[in-house]
Amino acid sequence: MSTSHQARRNALKQIARETKAMTPTISASLPHLAPTVSHRFALETLPPLDPAKCPGFRLSPTTNGTPISVIDSDSFDAAIAMPSSVLSPLSNNPPTTTTDLEKSILSLLSKDAASPDNLTATAPRVAVLNMASEHNPGGGWMSGAAAQEEALCFRSTLAASLQGSGWYPIPDRSGLWTRDVVVFRSSMADGHALMVPELETGKLPVVSVVSVAGLRRPGVKTVTVGEGKRMVFAEERDRDMTKDKMRLCLRMSATQGHTMLVLGALGCGAFRNPPEEVADCWLEVLQEKEFEGGWFKHIWFAVFDRKNDGNFPIFKRCLDGKEIGVVSVGAGGE
Repeated sequence: MSTSHQARRNALKQIARETKAMTPTISASLPHLAPTVSHRFALETLPPLDPAKCPGFRLSPTTNGTPISVIDSDSFDAAIAMPSSVLSPLSNNPPTTTTDLEKSILSLLSKDAASPDNLTATAPRVAVLNMASEHNPGGGWMSGAAAQEEALCFRSTLAASLQGSGWYPIPDRSGLWTRDVVVFRSSMADGHALMVPELETGKLPVVSVVSVAGLRRPGVKTVTVGEGKRMVFAEERDRDMTKDKMRLCLRMSATQGHTMLVLGALGCGAFRNPPEEVADCWLEVLQEKEFEGGWFKHIWFAVFDRKNDGNFPIFKRCLDGKEIGVVSVGAGGE
């Protein structure tokens, strides 16, 4: 390991220790929230979504459905920006890059976006996918690892809801839901700066987190598609399992009343899942009948391409600008 890499890991270990030490104080100052509590759900015991309960978000005067955007962003930065961007009558377009988001985060916070003081239900609370380790709560965050799960834990109270939960190991078709995750540090790109005390605790962003593990290093193979080649799952059962995990993410979120989601490239980092296949699986699941009719106001895929490994352009080509679950309805309001 190079000296610079070790220094980086050591710095992240210190951030993790500080975040862990601060979490009890942050939690105690927000008694109406439960940042240390998570719940486990299993696909086989979570009923399919009931069409009669679908909120029916409009795409146009005559159609219901859900638009999808793909942005190059940290997941929490996307979640902080999402309510203002999606719910604003002046803009239907999300920021497209992390830089765009960073320019707007402080102004959003100053307007109390997604803060404990103005969120009383989960409907406006963005649900963020944590691409979790199935074995270790928070992954390797205390040892300075830096994948997506660790990035979420460095910034927030998330790890406290996972550690000591008794839910591990997470079974293949199960996931965890943490209703109250308080974000109190900036992103890694901004040096994990503390938002407090400059920002009152009651004004800190709060999101919900759905923790689901991608398959760990499944078998893959190369196939020819047209004039090119791509990696796919070697076993059809792994593709089927991945789609079940995606159904679980969506079903958990909708069942808990979330209408805005920040999803991601499930398993496409350290777990080495084939990104083209994962993007296709997301689109196939999102287009299933269960999710028709406008269950979600908007879905963003935050695919942070820090290593320039190609996941962002792959997901953007496959998913960005798509409208899913589209059904025709009579003209009129929601």
